[in-house]
Amino acid sequence: MRFVCSTLLWLACLLGPALLAHPEWKEAYCVGVIDDDPRGPGGDYRVDLTIKFDVPSYLVGKTPKVATIPELDFLMHAPGRLAAAAEPAPLQFARSLRLFADGTEIPLEIVAFPAAVEIHAQSEKQGEADRYPVLLNAKFRARLPRDTSKVEIMFPATLGTVFTNLRRGMDSQVIMTVPAGERGEFIIGEFHQTLGGFLLDGLDHVFPAGWDHALFMVAMMLSAASLTAALQRSLIFTLGHALTLTLVATGKLPPVGAWIEPLIAATIAYGGFLAYRRSTAMRTLLLVPLFFGFIHGLGFAATAAARLDDLAAADLVKFLLGFNLGVEAGQAALILATAGLLLLLTSFGGRAESLRRQGGMAIAFAGLAILVFRLAELLSSRT
Repeated sequence: MRFVCSTLLWLACLLGPALLAHPEWKEAYCVGVIDDDPRGPGGDYRVDLTIKFDVPSYLVGKTPKVATIPELDFLMHAPGRLAAAAEPAPLQFARSLRLFADGTEIPLEIVAFPAAVEIHAQSEKQGEADRYPVLLNAKFRARLPRDTSKVEIMFPATLGTVFTNLRRGMDSQVIMTVPAGERGEFIIGEFHQTLGGFLLDGLDHVFPAGWDHALFMVAMMLSAASLTAALQRSLIFTLGHALTLTLVATGKLPPVGAWIEPLIAATIAYGGFLAYRRSTAMRTLLLVPLFFGFIHGLGFAATAAARLDDLAAADLVKFLLGFNLGVEAGQAALILATAGLLLLLTSFGGRAESLRRQGGMAIAFAGLAILVFRLAELLSSRT
C-alpha cells in the first residue's frame, strides 16, 4: 500500500503541470534591424523591432510554457474578456520593452500591435485542435544617436526567453537568447560571439522548458546502477540528440511533423518502465538513450525550424556546439540533483531501491497519460 501511495504522489507531481500546460507553446522571436535614418537629426540610426509572440498567454500574464488551456479558453471565450485584456496591452508591452543605447534608455514608438479582433480571427483560422498558440507580430521603432556603440534590449518578463536576431546592415549581426529580466547586448560594427547564449538555450531546453526531456533523463538516472552509469547514459543521449538535430539543421533530413510528439511521450513511458524493472542488460540501457536521443533531437528540430532557417552557416555551427553543450550540462545537473534527492530521502529511512521503482512507475504512467493526450490532440487536428 505504501508503494502504491508513493507512486501516486510521484505521478501527481509529474502529471499536474504536464497535462494543464500549453500543449504546443512556442518561444517568442525578435528580429531587429538597425539602419541609417536619413530623416533623423544628424543622420541618426533607426532600429525596427519585430517581435513574434504568443499573444493569449501574454494577455493572461504568463509565459507561454506556463499558461494553461483553461486560462486561455477563459480569455478567448468569456464575453468581453479578450477585448478588455487587449486594449491596454500595447502600452503595457511598450513600457516593459526597453531599449538602451550606451546605457541610456531610448523611447520606443508603437508601429503595430495585435488587436482583439485579429487575435480571435487567427485562433479561429487555426481551428479548434490548434487554437493555441496564436503567434502574431508586434512592431516597434526607435531612433539611436549616430555615435551609439552598444545597443541593449530587454523584453517583457511574460514573454519568457526570447530568441533574438539583431543586425546592422549585412556585416554586423548577433543571434542570441535573451532570458526574462536580462539585457541582450549588441555591439554595432562588431560580430558578437554568441556561443554562451546558445549554451544557455541548451540548458533551458532541459529545464525548465523541456519537462518531457527532463522526465526521460530522470527515468534513465533511476534505472542506472550508479551515478557514473547515469552520466554515461546522459552523454550517449546527447550524442543521439545532437546527430538528428544536426542532420535536420543542415538539410540532410527533412523536419518532422507533429507525430513526433506522441513518440517522445512513448519514450518517457518506456524509460519509466525500465526504471521500474531495474533488470535490463547494460548494453540495452546504452542503446536505449542513443535511439531515444535521435527521437528527441527530431522533436526539438521540429519546434526550432524557423530559427534554424534564419542562421547563417557560421552561426549554425556555434548554435549546434553551444546548444548541445548546454543540453549535456543541464542533464548532468538534473542527474546530480536527482541523486542528491534520493540520498536525502534514504537518510530519512527510505529504501533507495523502492524509491527508484516508485519513481520509475510514476514516470511510466505519466508518459502513458501524455501519450494518450498527444495522440488525441493529433487525431483531432486531422478531423
